[in-house]
Amino acid sequence: MNPSQLLSKIGRRFGGDAAGPVIAGGLVLSYALLVVAAVWPSALFVAVFAVTGYVTEPLLTRRATYFNAALSQVGIGLTLRATIRDVAVLVMLARSATLSAGWFATAAGALVLLHVLRTAHSSLAVLVIERRKLPVITRGIDLTRLRLPAPPPATVREHRSMIYLDVPVLAGAVLTVWLETPGPVAAGLVVALAAAVVALVLAAWHVRLNRHLADRERILKEVAEEIAAYGPEVVLYFSGADDCVYQVNMWLETFDRLPHKKMIIMRERGNMPLLGRTSSPVLCFPGGTEMMNFPMPPTTRVALFPANAGKNIHMLRLPDIGCVFIGHGDSDKAASFSPFSKVYDEVWVAGPAGRERYRRSDAGVRDDEIVEVGRPQLAPIDTTGVTPDPMFTVLYAPTWEGWTGDPYHTSVAVMGVKLVRALLDHAPHVRLLYKPHPMAGKNDPAVRRAHNKIVSMIAEANAARDASGQWPADPARYAAARRDLEVLTARLTALGRESSRAADEAEESRRAAEPDLAGDALWRDTAAQCEQAYWAAEGWWRHRVVTGTIPHLYSCFNRADLLITDISSVVADFIASGKPYAVTNGANLPDTEFRTQNPSASAAYLIPRDCTGLSEVLAAVAAEGQDPMADRRRTLKHDLLGADEPDAMTRFTDAVNALAAKRTRTALEVADSA
Repeated sequence: MNPSQLLSKIGRRFGGDAAGPVIAGGLVLSYALLVVAAVWPSALFVAVFAVTGYVTEPLLTRRATYFNAALSQVGIGLTLRATIRDVAVLVMLARSATLSAGWFATAAGALVLLHVLRTAHSSLAVLVIERRKLPVITRGIDLTRLRLPAPPPATVREHRSMIYLDVPVLAGAVLTVWLETPGPVAAGLVVALAAAVVALVLAAWHVRLNRHLADRERILKEVAEEIAAYGPEVVLYFSGADDCVYQVNMWLETFDRLPHKKMIIMRERGNMPLLGRTSSPVLCFPGGTEMMNFPMPPTTRVALFPANAGKNIHMLRLPDIGCVFIGHGDSDKAASFSPFSKVYDEVWVAGPAGRERYRRSDAGVRDDEIVEVGRPQLAPIDTTGVTPDPMFTVLYAPTWEGWTGDPYHTSVAVMGVKLVRALLDHAPHVRLLYKPHPMAGKNDPAVRRAHNKIVSMIAEANAARDASGQWPADPARYAAARRDLEVLTARLTALGRESSRAADEAEESRRAAEPDLAGDALWRDTAAQCEQAYWAAEGWWRHRVVTGTIPHLYSCFNRADLLITDISSVVADFIASGKPYAVTNGANLPDTEFRTQNPSASAAYLIPRDCTGLSEVLAAVAAEGQDPMADRRRTLKHDLLGADEPDAMTRFTDAVNALAAKRTRTALEVADSA
């Protein structure tokens, strides 16, 4: 392992990038050398090492978070480092004998006062920041009556920047040693103290402006009154890690299309900037007490849950609301028939196969609690079977390793490299689209290594294709498309919620008081243009590694002639296209046993761990009329997704209406019997 690989491994291990260990080590070394230079004394080296520390401090916060926390835990935090700098200044001045005893005492006293002012400022800044962390963060809720103040300036929000207050002092001290006169250090101290006083007054002003936000009960009461006046009927409820937010984002467009009054409830404040654009009001309750004490309006009859999480209990406990597990994809994986599903009033699945899955699993969900609603999200998938590119295109979209420790949960580590190599070397040529799961490699280093190997193999294959000159190249057109993609991506980022993160939660709630319908429409239009530009930015013969949210998985479906995947919801979604698909069988189970265990593979071509038979699969599906699984896929499509009529959105809406009516009847019966 070469040094760069070792640093990269250490950086990933400790929550940062490869530069993390270098940044942390460089910072500690700079402070040690700063002290040595001060004792020497050398004004030049004091200046050099101090500047190194100033430059490295923000890098430590951004790119070496683990080491930043570790330094604080062992007592070498930001405050001590600032003190070391100031002590170094005094040591240098003392060792150089530039100042008289009176001047030295004055400088020392001024530095102590600077520390006091800096500490007072930090205390007030933290108070402002904490007050502006609302007990409930909102979107689409009018909080005018709360008089949320504008956010404080960066000098208050980012109070760590106050470490730079001693820059004029240090610069003045260096000049004092060089020029042998006390004037520069005196001037530096005056500038630093004046800046500290101004910053302190500004922080105190913002403490006063935000003092009413300390009344958490009033904030919750105002939000509750706004929600009661709105009267939501259906709630989409999500709790999960930040890398799981895609599970709720996949439902937003469908949820917004419901003809009911809707509301979204999130539970983790860090997920709010990651939540996609939606026209529905959003509440985020980071605290369990606030969530449990929040008065849910009596109009609310249905709650939809895309994921199983411990915090779901805070909504499940409400007896008048029908709770539904809608999941984040329909597949043969264990998450799609978890015994946890028993806690919900109903479980909604796409088609008959989902119902049968629960019946076979003996998970404890009764058949009358299961409702088939189709998959409303699948509308963008092209069903004509026609792809736009001349070269036969294979989409390899494996799942991730999951939480169970099953070595065959994903094919990436077990056979991914071999599979990709076979596709890259195949004759006649095929194009490969590799779209890994967003959580691939999260739990298993072997998966991460295999993924990185696949990415490098694809890069090498593209370089070889480019060098061969076998396909027509139009560099000017591709360069123009890439420029368009950059412009569109920047525009999309500017429009997206993720990039428009406000200064703090109070500002986010203040800004997003009304749904931005025009902005939502513009975002969708820009996203569509972005996807078009993505595909136009490179030749149709080039392999692609597709990560991020653009292009969407369904856009990849529309470009693919064949899907290769693992057992996952990708199968059930792709079946809507009618095109052929193959499923990896990394455990090398007999075909009949594998299809029995995984009904979604009943119409799939199976690929064993050694990838034998892959060429035959490609030949069978590429030859027109020679696709022996076509009839099975048509049958399986009905099993997985249900009937074409009525459409999935209609069935989904009908299911909401039916459960809402059922809960209303139950509530009336309880009221009558009371």
